[in-house]
Amino acid sequence: MDRRSISLVGAVLVACACGSSQPSDARSPATATATMESDAPFTEQADFQGRLHSTIQAALDYWGGTWDDLRGVKIVFTDSPTVSCDGREALGCYDGEIRLTTRDPSLGTLSCVEQTVLVHEIGHAIIGDPDHNDPRWMEMDSLAEELSGRIGYTTDGEVPCLIYLSVWRHPIGSP
Repeated sequence: MDRRSISLVGAVLVACACGSSQPSDARSPATATATMESDAPFTEQADFQGRLHSTIQAALDYWGGTWDDLRGVKIVFTDSPTVSCDGREALGCYDGEIRLTTRDPSLGTLSCVEQTVLVHEIGHAIIGDPDHNDPRWMEMDSLAEELSGRIGYTTDGEVPCLIYLSVWRHPIGSP
């Protein structure tokens, strides 16, 4: 397995104080880094970086966040069936870094980034809420609809990218 990293640059609004004595509010773009410790076929496709970016943007819009909220965050995709999170095993974790598996215990290797728990972990990065008290944890239908209809990939070729809301949702009030 090759370990690959890509930089994700978020759209940043740059204000120019052209002809003004006011200082410019221009800043460098917000960046996060994604590292692939996975051979899942979707991570090796030409459209992966764009799909990752659009999935993150959709999640940021849903949770009310911006790319600035992810500045410096490392996102690690792993082939391990689980990741460690607060001493427990999980499909994903946010603890300053987002770690998530590209495998599901009942589905096997996932076929697209949208099937991972990335949307869920971005929620933690934006709103925190480790006990899942925010009702948005159970109201993700519009987000799923926005990301649906994309192509997935297996070792045998293209397949539909089916989104399972049960992977993203979390019962209210439980860690």
